[in-house]
Amino acid sequence: MTKLGSLGISVVLLSVLDASALAQRRQTSPSDYLQRLFERTGARHQNARRNLEAILRAQPEFWRELHAVAGRLKTDPAWLLNVMASESLFDPDARNPLPGQTASGLLQIIEGTARRLGTTTRAIRRMSPVDQLRLVEKYLEPFKGRMNTLPDVYMAVFRGSIVEGDDAVVVVDSAKEPRVYALNKSLDINNDKRITKGELGLAALSVGRFLPAPPHRGKGKNSSPESVDRSSQSPRPTRSIYIRREKDPKIAGVRP
Repeated sequence: MTKLGSLGISVVLLSVLDASALAQRRQTSPSDYLQRLFERTGARHQNARRNLEAILRAQPEFWRELHAVAGRLKTDPAWLLNVMASESLFDPDARNPLPGQTASGLLQIIEGTARRLGTTTRAIRRMSPVDQLRLVEKYLEPFKGRMNTLPDVYMAVFRGSIVEGDDAVVVVDSAKEPRVYALNKSLDINNDKRITKGELGLAALSVGRFLPAPPHRGKGKNSSPESVDRSSQSPRPTRSIYIRREKDPKIAGVRP
């Protein structure tokens, strides 16, 4: 079982999202920086995991639909999982509790956007997780074929656009958009008053902890996402969406 703080996992994460610059600003190594980040988000990750497992128990078809949606959007299901985990902790009834905020559901869609999609936030909270996935697809359809990284997917959700450039591209500057920044300050991982593409990706990954699965014996794009965090693995069979190597026929939609 590999823990996050190991060199192997650190290298994998750094190949997905460049944390080197953020680590340098904190005067620490990238592996230590990532370790501390994941420790801070441990409780949210566990909540997201429990909620997703509950979804899979109630609607096993959620996993198949997730892959189908990702395939049609030409993106990776791991990116969708991480963004939904970060936005709602996989709570389909979630609603932003701040005064005047309407963001609801797995993707935290706001009222104006919901109405453009032909629904309302109240209706979204009443939808099943599978029905919400179809709404996620409808929302992300304009970005089909352009969501090539986790930050791309999160930008499409967070800003309704995808800005070209590397992880240093600034998504929100507190000096220019103080209200937007204040509402999303938790995404400013290094507390420099700006939110970058790289920080969006790291924020989502630290909660969801899914990486794209490598091609697996001819399954290619249909392979299930790999979990970054296996530290909570139990030797008992479980219906977890986390990839496990034991042969467990109860795992819903995930290859052994």
